[in-house]
Amino acid sequence: MTAALWAFLPLIAVFIFFTGKQHLRLIPVKKSKPPLPPVISVLPFLSQLFFRRFSLHEIEIILRRFHSLHGPILTLRLSPLTPPSIFISSSHLSHAALIHHADSFARRPPAVEPILFLTAGTHDISSSDYGPLWRFLRQNLSAETLHPSRLRSFARGRRWSVYLLLGDIRSHTGFQRAILSILALMCFGEKLGNREISEIDSLQSFLLSLFTSFNVFAVLPAVTKLLFYKRWKRIVFARQRQAEIFLPMIRARREKKQGTKDGDYDRCYVDSLIDLQLPVEGGRGLTDEEMVNLCHEFLSGAATTATALEWTMAEIVKQNGVQSKILAEIESLIGIEEEEIVKEEDLERMPYLKGVVMESLRRHPPSHFVLPHSVTEEFELNGYLIPNGAEVHFSVANVHWDRWNWEEPMEFRPERFLAGGEGEGVDLTGSRGIKMMPFGAGRRLCPGYKFAMLHLELLVANLVREFEWKAEAGEEVDLSENFEFTTVMKNPLRVHAVQRRKIQKKGTHHFCFQRGGKVHFCNLC
Repeated sequence: MTAALWAFLPLIAVFIFFTGKQHLRLIPVKKSKPPLPPVISVLPFLSQLFFRRFSLHEIEIILRRFHSLHGPILTLRLSPLTPPSIFISSSHLSHAALIHHADSFARRPPAVEPILFLTAGTHDISSSDYGPLWRFLRQNLSAETLHPSRLRSFARGRRWSVYLLLGDIRSHTGFQRAILSILALMCFGEKLGNREISEIDSLQSFLLSLFTSFNVFAVLPAVTKLLFYKRWKRIVFARQRQAEIFLPMIRARREKKQGTKDGDYDRCYVDSLIDLQLPVEGGRGLTDEEMVNLCHEFLSGAATTATALEWTMAEIVKQNGVQSKILAEIESLIGIEEEEIVKEEDLERMPYLKGVVMESLRRHPPSHFVLPHSVTEEFELNGYLIPNGAEVHFSVANVHWDRWNWEEPMEFRPERFLAGGEGEGVDLTGSRGIKMMPFGAGRRLCPGYKFAMLHLELLVANLVREFEWKAEAGEEVDLSENFEFTTVMKNPLRVHAVQRRKIQKKGTHHFCFQRGGKVHFCNLC
């Protein structure tokens, strides 16, 4: 019997071979997936990062070097257990992803623990995932606070903030406080005093300064909270103190609404939050924690606007002729002796001023990367696979300094945005093509970008009209960068300003700008 079985084994093998081939032919053949973008070797990346002491500035330098070797789209995977990170550095790929395939690239990566805590479980616009909650919160902000009709209702508040800034320059305080004052007015419906603004400024700045270190809590948060207990305790304390400041103003606003007829008062952002009912969560109202978080998000715009204003003033001081051209444009429209400040309606007739602000945003974007995106499903881009769940990072700085789009991109030339220049009519939303994206692009475009541009132009015009700005004697303006929540000047701008107009006592004001646009006396003064 055994011998007979051995005799049949060759026949059995042949049968299995041929029938197996037939069955294999019936199995549908899956189309092969495209490859990942060129993968950065982890060891060289980490070794360079280690020797450069983990600076965000150095990370960007390393990435730029890899982009020059391997192209505008790269993959970095630090662990097989985590999704890869995709880095995109070109304008045409950014436009393809963020505009042509906007829905696919509109998600956010899963939030790490401090962000979950600070955003009340991602109940805000910037961190919430792409979906009904995000649409609802964004639509509320756009319609109730940032709509042109609403912005016009705060025109007097912006004039007040300009006078506040000019007064603060004389008293050596700062940019960020003036910008924060108008945002607080729009948020809470009240003009806050110096003490309240100063404390809000300190808390906002502290929480934003920790933003870049949040990833330390991403792995095993229960353990890392113990390892970094002091840091976590500071985060919790800052949020608690923020709530102690914001909640009385929110409750006061609720009481005012209950005792006043609609239309008898100017609505603010908090009024809209009080009225909100989340349809995606059974029509419930916002909790106190969620309202505090949304107010924090709204006020955070002061940091990026103040950073942009500081860089603009640095270039105005550094570049010969820019200041005089802005002043000549102002004088041709309203004159130098007119006691009124430059008004919002005047800005539409100041193309050179707009060019200066646009060129500052192009040359010195407040953030060198947009907040990380994620994809909703596997996606093919430029012949490469973007895996589901991958973090996608778009380099704002590389797009802004792309030689395909800009002549001599590292030079500061406002004229490029005038008639005939390569930046004429550039679209800040990116819809018609991305040449610059200081406010992001696509579905995640900053909803307040028009307000930020208005504020920047208004403040720059009045600062130049009121003061002649000069560097300290014997000093050069240093445009080196330092990476925090925003990209700030590494060495504070040391300047003095000579008051031009006769409406107030003239004088020379010596001061230097600290991070965040705060102003302090120079040690040499």
